[in-house]
Amino acid sequence: MVMIYLNLFRMSKMGNGKATAFASALTLLLLCLALAHPALAGTETGEFCPTCPDWTDMDGWLAKKEAYEQEQQQKAQLEKEAITLTTQNAPPEQVQVPPESNPATGGISRVRTGNFAQALVSPQEVLSDDIVLDISPSATRYIEGAVNINYERFYAEGGRFRSVGEIAELLGQAGISRNDSLVIAGECLPCGGGPSPAVFSYWILKYLGQEKVRVLDGSIEDWAAAGLNTSNVSAMRPRTDYIPALRPELLATYDFVVNGGAQIVDARPPGDFSIGSIPGAINIPFESVVEDETVRAQEDLEKVFVGLDKARPIVVYTNVGVEASLVWFALTLSGYDARLYTWRDWLENQPKFGYELTEARAEPNPVRSGMATTITASFRERDSDAEEISSSGNSSSNEDVKLTVKGCVTCGFGSPESFANIDRSSGVARIGSSRQATQPEETAVQETESSLLCTALVIATDGSEVARTRLLQTSGYNYAGIWNANVDPGIYGVSILATVSGNSETFVDALEIEVTA
Repeated sequence: MVMIYLNLFRMSKMGNGKATAFASALTLLLLCLALAHPALAGTETGEFCPTCPDWTDMDGWLAKKEAYEQEQQQKAQLEKEAITLTTQNAPPEQVQVPPESNPATGGISRVRTGNFAQALVSPQEVLSDDIVLDISPSATRYIEGAVNINYERFYAEGGRFRSVGEIAELLGQAGISRNDSLVIAGECLPCGGGPSPAVFSYWILKYLGQEKVRVLDGSIEDWAAAGLNTSNVSAMRPRTDYIPALRPELLATYDFVVNGGAQIVDARPPGDFSIGSIPGAINIPFESVVEDETVRAQEDLEKVFVGLDKARPIVVYTNVGVEASLVWFALTLSGYDARLYTWRDWLENQPKFGYELTEARAEPNPVRSGMATTITASFRERDSDAEEISSSGNSSSNEDVKLTVKGCVTCGFGSPESFANIDRSSGVARIGSSRQATQPEETAVQETESSLLCTALVIATDGSEVARTRLLQTSGYNYAGIWNANVDPGIYGVSILATVSGNSETFVDALEIEVTA
């Protein structure tokens, strides 16, 4: 109602005839009300009320309202500056920043306390003597003064961790020593951004024994939004020596996973978990510990980890460990004894698969977009593997298998069927398994026909999975299924995933299907 009265008052000042007459009558009525209720134009204490118009002196009240609003804006600005000054001067464990939305990124600034406040640092909390290590693969803008090491350089060819000496050499070349205070920043923008590469680099440094290391709680946009300087190039520091002091308890071994009595957490997406996983593992996807590209609040993480026992160690894995580090990070800060592991290491310690793919085809091929095609796959038992197992007694030999990183370490390892290029000289590409090595070796080659399960994975040219079709047994080792090609025209690769009693293998690029307009 107040807004209606104000609009009518303004109209009367502009000389609108009808509005002027009506406003005059309304003003007279309100004047009577004001005389009957004198507190309407202000508060009972005499303070100015910005929502209580003084109809006896409207021009004066509007002037006071404008002055009042300017005063409130100045007061809010002074309070904000006081909070910023307090935050910059206070020790990290004492910083309490009220949560609010971030206009630059749409993210959320959280209140961090305890272990979280010690491991995550906001842009305003970065100190002048901190060294900012940007781990972005291809950044175009950096925090001013930041040095850059592409986190993918922590891996050697084949997706294996580099040796401790090699990683220490990388850090020393960048001018970083183990005594420095580090803040890890940056992200893998081709992978969609997010904190996993920075958190993984944090794990690497903790494993090397770095005591003073934290992760920037935000992005380069958050840094710039805080009014802090950026640069188009990274900084250079004098070369130094990095002398590690390893913490081996942060990295799980295969023997520890099998015999250590640990809780196993598979941090891959549910689809990958359903294909194959370490026996006894529970699925806590890495996405469940992040929100708006930052680690979730501690109280939210308690709900995510509600089924885990703090009295027992936890092993967390993804394909090569980058995304698993997010769950490891959240678990560690929440008070759990967590260790990092990789699905890749688990696979390399498993028995060989007992079947080989003899034929894969699609009919019709080409197929029109929106139409159906039948995918057929045929298998046979691998007699040569049976002889090798019985003669050597060692089913874990994988000398003929070569796994090679395909593209970005993070986004190129999204699922077991698409994270590797395979040396196909043997005609077989062994990728997936979820059976423990302690099972009888001959089981791998003595399965019945009905226990072999098959799935066709349709892959686009960019490596993304566009469809997954179950193939049903038609006769013997022959399997068939229908794919509705509801995709854009183009060439699509098909990989065949076969599983026997939890032991899986993906036959990569088994065939191509052309989809026409």
